[in-house]
Formats: sequence, structure tokens, C-alpha cells
Amino acid sequence: MIRPILFFDIGNTLGVPQIDGDTIKSIKVFPFVLQILEKLQPQCRMGILSNTGNETLATMQNLLMKAGLAQFFEAALQLFSSVEGIDKTKIEFFRLAVERSGASASRCVYVSEDETERTMARNAGMQVSFHPLHVFHVIHSIGVPE
Repeated sequence: MIRPILFFDIGNTLGVPQIDGDTIKSIKVFPFVLQILEKLQPQCRMGILSNTGNETLATMQNLLMKAGLAQFFEAALQLFSSVEGIDKTKIEFFRLAVERSGASASRCVYVSEDETERTMARNAGMQVSFHPLHVFHVIHSIGVPE
């Protein structure tokens, strides 16, 4: 069976970006996130799907590394609006994530606190979760044992 692919939003889902002007200086990761990602990693492939202003790929990957998050996310599944030239207001961003995963949309889960973004992901055929803790319920429902 193909492992589910989880795409996480960064802001207010994994943590809080610390912003100075138009620049993301760091990501303050929520206390529970690293433990959840460690538990998910053997069961799922994981990526990022995030709006990132004007940040470069190198900057975003460096921010993820400094936050202790980089080890969990496949480089090919890190989609940043500033790099892709499209953001989460467009269904195409979610379709691109599915395409990069190599899996069907029904095996991809978008995790975000933002209802509008989750609706867009759902319209692209993805499963959705409103919180990193809730994602265990979603992956169980698509065939991953707890």
C-alpha cells in the first residue's frame, strides 16, 4: 500500500513564523509538533505547502533546519509559494503538490488551521486535517493503522 503523503502548512499549524518586515526570521515551533512528526514519519511521507512571501528556497530550507523541522520533510515535497510562483488561493498549487507526490490525490492530506485553504485542497481531491493531532484520525480513515 502506498503510504499517505501529508502536506503541512507552516504558519499556525506547525508553528508561528517570526517576521521582520517582509522577511521570515525564524519559525517558533509549537511544543507538540516535533513529537507528532516523529510518530508520523514511519507511517507517512511528508511535505510542506506554504505561502512564503518573497523567500527563496534556500532561505525556507534553512529556516526549517534551524527550527528542527527539515529532517521530517522530503525536499521534493517542499512547495513554497515564493518558489513555485503560485499560492494557496489557487487550486493549481494543491494539484502541483499531488503531482509531485506521485500518488493519487485521495492519498494526500493537507494539514492546516485555515478553512479556506482546506476547502481548496479538498477541491483538488485531497483529504484534509485541521490540526497535526487530528491527522492521525484522517490517515487511519484512509488505511494506515494506528
